[in-house]
Amino acid sequence: MVSESGSIYHFSFHMFRNTTATRMINNGVAQHIVQRYLGHESLTMTSIYAHIMDKTLKEEYAKFNDKMADIKGAIYDVADVAESFSEGCDADSIDSQWLKKNIAVQALPNGLCSLPVVQGSCPHANACLTCPNFRTDHRYLPQHKDQLNRTEEIIPTCSSKGWARKLEMNEKIKQSLVNIIEPLEVK
Repeated sequence: MVSESGSIYHFSFHMFRNTTATRMINNGVAQHIVQRYLGHESLTMTSIYAHIMDKTLKEEYAKFNDKMADIKGAIYDVADVAESFSEGCDADSIDSQWLKKNIAVQALPNGLCSLPVVQGSCPHANACLTCPNFRTDHRYLPQHKDQLNRTEEIIPTCSSKGWARKLEMNEKIKQSLVNIIEPLEVK
């Protein structure tokens, strides 16, 4: 093999360490095993070689999340959510869009937004529980149950005071919460 400058390219065993370590990590080999295999004294040195591939990151994220629900109670697997994030994007950028939305996403207290990246930022501040792009998973069940309890306490007050708009809004939120909680509680 010849380099860009035309000189003969010499390979050495050391050049393959990065690839080997990365492949081992991405195939599920524990980092401390890779450390011993490479002869490193610390995990810090091994972590330099252990670059996690996007595919592996997606798979582990999917295992962690299990399933997600929207405000209508529809269940999504993580692949569906990743696909909706990348809607309208160049096929070559799907992985980067997925990572942007799942790893560098704006934190929500009870889920995440699946609004496709190409549509820009959300135009509906604080309206997640009435938005069809909202997704959530089992990790947020306590927050959803707590909010459902508080919403159920508010509804009679809105009704007795004749606050029609607030009553309508809280009824929608209640229904969304019920739709979210029920499928996520089923194992």
